[in-house]
Amino acid sequence: MADSGNRGIDHHTLAALAREVEDADPIAWGGLAVDRETVYDLIASQIAEMFRGYEAGGVPRDRQMLIALATVVKLTVENFVLHQRVLRNERGE
Repeated sequence: MADSGNRGIDHHTLAALAREVEDADPIAWGGLAVDRETVYDLIASQIAEMFRGYEAGGVPRDRQMLIALATVVKLTVENFVLHQRVLRNERGE
């Protein structure tokens, strides 16, 4: 993900990889007034900037990996909770 100029994470590459992950586990985009590509690029840009900050601050790569994995866990839990709420609403609970 780092480019050859050692400027950190390239957000275009990050967005492309995330879209590939979605291909295996699609997101229900239907009914949303947002552009998929724009959303991926925006979020990837924000994440890349955050990790460039870690890099500039001297955070070691192994610590950055731990931060990234903890973030994935948090977001997966959040997604699980939101999905449970959607299911409850669909059942009228």
